[in-house]
Amino acid sequence: MKQDAAATEKLLDLIELTIERLFGGDMVRVARWLGYSDTVLRWVQASPRLDRRHVLVRSDIYDDQGQPKMLELNLGSSVGGLLEASFHSILLKLPSVREAVRKQEAEWLEPLSEWAWLVVRSFLSHYTNPLMAFVESDFSMPAMQATLNDIADRFHEITKTRVTVCTPKELERRKDGLYARGEKVDVIYRLFDLEDLQRSPSEFEHILDALEDRLVEMPMGFSCRIAGSKALFALLSDPAYQTGLSVEDTEWVRRHIPETRLLTTRNRAYALRERERLLIKPADGYGGAGIICGWEASEAEWGTRIASYLSSASQVARAVVQERIAPSTGHVVIAKPGGAVYQEQASILWGCYLFGNRHIGHVLRTKEITESSVINYANGAAIGPVFYSEERERTDARAIDTDFMP
Repeated sequence: MKQDAAATEKLLDLIELTIERLFGGDMVRVARWLGYSDTVLRWVQASPRLDRRHVLVRSDIYDDQGQPKMLELNLGSSVGGLLEASFHSILLKLPSVREAVRKQEAEWLEPLSEWAWLVVRSFLSHYTNPLMAFVESDFSMPAMQATLNDIADRFHEITKTRVTVCTPKELERRKDGLYARGEKVDVIYRLFDLEDLQRSPSEFEHILDALEDRLVEMPMGFSCRIAGSKALFALLSDPAYQTGLSVEDTEWVRRHIPETRLLTTRNRAYALRERERLLIKPADGYGGAGIICGWEASEAEWGTRIASYLSSASQVARAVVQERIAPSTGHVVIAKPGGAVYQEQASILWGCYLFGNRHIGHVLRTKEITESSVINYANGAAIGPVFYSEERERTDARAIDTDFMP
């Protein structure tokens, strides 16, 4: 697990270096290169640089014969899975799990608790009795309301900080800032995403105005989201863009990052030729949405999908093609909603969380071995927490500042 955390931190360093080498560290330039609209550019301009010291990160990792293979890097406030990664107390109610944890002398990190304390320390400590608003789009709120309420309740329970869950329409712009249900909001925790801005930019205009007027804070803004673009992953992996990388860094990339290329006209022949060992990923996708596996598609289907991406001039790099990596397998404990608990051999995808350079835990996603080798939310992967049985140093986030954190 320490190896995952070290690899995630190294990958974040290299992404930051790539942004510096190729774009002078300017996230607005990155967003412009990616072909985003003027509306998105305004949002990025509101936080034009990546502050990696105070950012939530989740890397998605396959174990490749004991070495972490980094499939992608997700950054910012919309990184998901924290709640499911923190279900340890629920699983420990099951006698079989409790006994296994006892026998293995296992420990655990609860990512949600660690994240909550670090959010307070990083973004809220200079306020007196602050109000933080979890803001989700009107489009996504119906599906996310229950989960966000659970996260907000846990956040308040852990940190005693005032929180509210709302949509942009429930935020009122006044002369001195934004108000939710009559109370002034100090910090927005952004859950709406790039596709929301592009679908309905006017829905968020008053939030952007308040940010530009410095009447509210929104940490981990869209600069973080764009730094997690798979197009940047491709720039790091492709030798054509590796000028300025050290020999050691180039070798690290070769060992730990699957071969990833921008899906562009220049790489069209390569993508068509290598169909059976490649998959297509949308550059700004998440949750597995839009992934096409070449080995599961016919030549005609693959060619049509590539042509569709290349025919659009709205974005320079709408997608990447990435080398297929087989997931590792292992025994996992499955708990079904009806109460059934059993072990099975499954394909495994690890998610490693950092906040800045601090490891705050893992999340596990699994699928039956007989199913697709791609493991993600979109194709129904099971998701849950991780217990650690290896010897490890564990420093709770609250130990960072014992005077501040009870």
